[in-house]
Amino acid sequence: MPSSAAPRLNAVPRQTQTQRRSAGECRQCRTFCDKLVNPAGCLEMGCKFLYTYEDARTGGRFMGCMNKVFSAEIDFDLFLLAERAREGFGGIKMTGAPLPHCQFSVERAYEGDGPGHECVNRRFFDAPDETPESIRAFDLRNSIT
Repeated sequence: MPSSAAPRLNAVPRQTQTQRRSAGECRQCRTFCDKLVNPAGCLEMGCKFLYTYEDARTGGRFMGCMNKVFSAEIDFDLFLLAERAREGFGGIKMTGAPLPHCQFSVERAYEGDGPGHECVNRRFFDAPDETPESIRAFDLRNSIT
């Protein structure tokens, strides 16, 4: 190795500091929030992107979202059974960008006090900026203190 050459560093893949995050999660504080989509709401509104199919091999019926707002395929018969219960099926983690008509809620994984648990990404609770629904989370009561 010539002495004038710069020392070569080992070619180890470097981990990126910011991992790719799902559209449905925020990890900027210690609370860890997730957006949840309620598939029952999709069904009630007759969302044109909700699909169902019957698996020819097993005979099971499944439903999912064509736009992958949620990526899981849900067993339709178990979904209907859960919807009959008082709690219903509940929400499923959002994995893609919501459409303007998607109804979602935010669930916090950890509750706590102190600066580590204070929200630093309040826009996470809003609908995406490019949709007509983006103003739904704007509330003057949130800024009056």
